[in-house]
Amino acid sequence: MKPNAFGRILKTYPDVRRLWLGETISALGSNLFSIALMWYVFVRTGSGLATGLVAVANFVPQVALGAWFGVLADRYNRQRIMVWGNVASAVCAGALALAVAARMTEVWPVYVATVLMGVAATLYNPARAAIFPDIVPQEDLLTTHALFHSSRQLARIVGASVGGVAVAVWGAAPSMGLDLITFLAAAVFVARMRSPRSPSKHLSPPRASERTQSARVAWHWMKQRPVLLVMGIIGMVSNIALGPSNVLPPMLIRQTFHASAASLGLFDAAIGMGIVAGGIIIGMLTINRMGLTMVCALAMEMAGLLGVTLSPNTLVADVGNFVLGVGLATANAPGETMMQTIVPQELLGRVTSLTMMMSSFAIPITFGGVGLVGDALGPHMTFGLAAGLMAATVVAALMVPGIRAFRLDDHRVAPRKFEPNELSGSD
Repeated sequence: MKPNAFGRILKTYPDVRRLWLGETISALGSNLFSIALMWYVFVRTGSGLATGLVAVANFVPQVALGAWFGVLADRYNRQRIMVWGNVASAVCAGALALAVAARMTEVWPVYVATVLMGVAATLYNPARAAIFPDIVPQEDLLTTHALFHSSRQLARIVGASVGGVAVAVWGAAPSMGLDLITFLAAAVFVARMRSPRSPSKHLSPPRASERTQSARVAWHWMKQRPVLLVMGIIGMVSNIALGPSNVLPPMLIRQTFHASAASLGLFDAAIGMGIVAGGIIIGMLTINRMGLTMVCALAMEMAGLLGVTLSPNTLVADVGNFVLGVGLATANAPGETMMQTIVPQELLGRVTSLTMMMSSFAIPITFGGVGLVGDALGPHMTFGLAAGLMAATVVAALMVPGIRAFRLDDHRVAPRKFEPNELSGSD
């Protein structure tokens, strides 16, 4: 047991602390921005489809550009890529806030800004995933990921709550404008990181053919390792199974249980608190059987979805959503740790981007399809189908020995020696 694990990580590794501060601040602003954006689009259009398209627009760049941006993360200084990703997101958030403040009559600028912010996030994410082994030793990767997952979820709870009040008091434009400030703050904290280094010497910008070839190298490397392929497929199916929890809560709470928006808020908060609890639990444990831990977490997600399926009232549904949240946290942290342990540093950006593309590929379709299934079968039956899909991921993970029997000790590498200035300094 590691009762003060998170505090030790933040105290021992200044670069982790800087990245954590930047991402926590940015997550607060992004969740506030999301509430303001969704509210603005719905008020302007009165259309649930138009509101859902905002989420779709955010995922499209990841599917379309992820492989090529992964090449950049493996070729250039990852820290600089992350800084510019945050700056680009800040510019987009600020431009959209100005457009809303100017009382634009069209909604299309929202989709343009959302796509551009998705491009910036697609640039940032592979570099961010690949930089972790540079800033924290292998034995502390799991605890570090648990810390980041828990903090991000707390930021979601606080940001969403504050966002609702901010939109009601100030309106959508000032609330969106705050995201500009938080992204810039994140860029400053990332720029102050000291230890990250370029994965290779600076080279001239790769041509399109070189980017394609480099992405193919990562794909061929992945194909020879069933563990990574199955993990990517599991991520994709899991995202499909989680569709009802993202799309159908209003239908479940209002139409099935005839409850108020306050109950919807409690239902959403339950999954958030579950993720926080799961992150804290996994951060306190010393885990060697990463693969088995991930399988158990997927089973817990299935149990949570099944609990919502069988719920006779909102209280039982909240408990099911809480269990689902615990499973999400305890699946994501081991999964990321396994990925960063198996994949060589020189391929980590590309392989990470490919797995992100696989897991996100079905999300735009799912967000629309789940609504149609919910209309036809009702929310309870749709959650039941999702539980069945999640059960399939458990079976798939158990069938692959490389996942079922994965032990961190079997993949130990020589610890990187941190320079004195990397373990010192203040924020």
